[in-house]
Amino acid sequence: MKAYESLQDEIQYTLESIGRINAALVRHEAQEIPDTLAIVQYQELKTNLTKQLLALLAEMDVNVALAA
Repeated sequence: MKAYESLQDEIQYTLESIGRINAALVRHEAQEIPDTLAIVQYQELKTNLTKQLLALLAEMDVNVALAA
């Protein structure tokens, strides 16, 4: 098991990354001609980061239920 502070740092970094991905998604979706490839790639990256976040939270014994 990783040190508590290390887990906190990784969780914070992952949350910040998800925030940046959300901002990028908003920008791409708001374009006059949305870049669908970029949108799909950002959505996949966000999904992967969310899975990573859930794994980190599980290491801290935090259980989260997500609505689909």
